[in-house]
Amino acid sequence: MAMQELVLKLLEGIQDASIRASIATALSAMVEAYRLGRISDDELRRDLVLFCTDVLAVKHPLKSVEELREEAEQWAEQLLRAIKLKVMRDRYLAKLSAGL
Repeated sequence: MAMQELVLKLLEGIQDASIRASIATALSAMVEAYRLGRISDDELRRDLVLFCTDVLAVKHPLKSVEELREEAEQWAEQLLRAIKLKVMRDRYLAKLSAGL
């Protein structure tokens, strides 16, 4: 699934526009740090799990911490795959543009 689709699904159920914007901004910052090589795959994975746990806690305040963590790990893996694919595609396209 594309990163934008995943983000929209993650935001489902959050009505507050400022919270939605903060979530999108935080995720964009993580993606940019990864794209620039400032954080490793493992650091990104760890940060995504924490990030998703926080988002899911807003969406599902009655779930236990363990339930949130399990769901967050699944979300983090999906986001990690999508982010890696996006960064790889962006780098490839940049190389193509530089060669023209």
